[in-house]
Amino acid sequence: MFAKNNPRNIAAIIFIGFISGLYFFKYSAIYLKYPAILTALYLIVFVGAVFFLDKIDYPKIFFINQKFVVVISSFLCVISILWIALLPRFGGIGRQPAIEDWLGKFFSGIFPYGSRIAPSGFPILFFLAAPFYFLKNVGYLEAVGLALFLFFVIYFSRTIKENLFRIIVLLLCPAFYYGFAVRDELFFNMMIIIMLIFMMEKFYDPDKQSFKFDLLGILFGLALSTRSVVAIVYAVYLTYKFKASIPKGITFTFLVILVFWFTLLPFFLWDQNSFIANGPFAIQSYVSFLPLWNIIIITAAAVILGWLASNLHEVFFSAGLMLFIPVFLSMLYKIFAFGFYNALVNDIFDHSYFIFSIPFFLLSLQERASEEFIGNILTD
Repeated sequence: MFAKNNPRNIAAIIFIGFISGLYFFKYSAIYLKYPAILTALYLIVFVGAVFFLDKIDYPKIFFINQKFVVVISSFLCVISILWIALLPRFGGIGRQPAIEDWLGKFFSGIFPYGSRIAPSGFPILFFLAAPFYFLKNVGYLEAVGLALFLFFVIYFSRTIKENLFRIIVLLLCPAFYYGFAVRDELFFNMMIIIMLIFMMEKFYDPDKQSFKFDLLGILFGLALSTRSVVAIVYAVYLTYKFKASIPKGITFTFLVILVFWFTLLPFFLWDQNSFIANGPFAIQSYVSFLPLWNIIIITAAAVILGWLASNLHEVFFSAGLMLFIPVFLSMLYKIFAFGFYNALVNDIFDHSYFIFSIPFFLLSLQERASEEFIGNILTD
């Protein structure tokens, strides 16, 4: 998987390693001594584990088969549910309290975007969390996100090696455990988008303007009403999907945007001033710290990569890259503005947004002797 002619696999692992190292450095600096040395040791272990996993001849190990992967995945799902049910939330990250506060206000008839916790999500994110709100634990969103990831790893992987490799590399990532510890729904958010991509691949018929086409457009529009960063993934995937039928792509995109705006309209009409001043656009813009020209260039690059992509693995890698870049740029801006230690350790920069890209990078991994990478065939 990591031969010289597999640059996409190598790049994906490098990005995942960078994210993991950043998490390890931050919490080593907070709770331990010598964070740089410990992070270097962790990265050595991470790289060593990756290459060890790559060299295993899985078919020769008699008990490793598809049933084994299903059993391991089921076990991980059970563990994740027990973690959420039995262990308290750790740290001061306010995403779970923000969801609970938003839903509490909404169901009490109070405008939900006026909270001091400053919820940054769009309305559908909170409505997806509502069933777990009534179960008194919104943290189960993280367990659902893991279950979706494991299901699509099994569904999408063509070999046992791809199956196990994706799962084990996820388990090597501190970001994975961080999400469970702080009850962070970001991983779940991206898995909803990946689920829709697989639904589109399975049910969309390019030769028909059918009910399924309209229903998928509605679902994509609703999913866009979770976070604005979803638009970057759509820019890659929908360009890839409709490059052979641009008029249908325009129609589908129009439907997606129309549904998205309809989910926001009731809240805008409810309290225009508060929605503009304290709503998701204002909060997400403040948190990202990115100038408008950065966002325009990233969106244009996402469209170009979608046009060049020739298969779903390339789409996932390109989406992961386009999700990684704005978070990385935001980190650089805050390092230059506030200093390295303040930005990375003292929570001025929110490193948790790097988790957006991890499931896409993992699903981009592909066991092939010769890779297609952004439309080009690479040979020995």
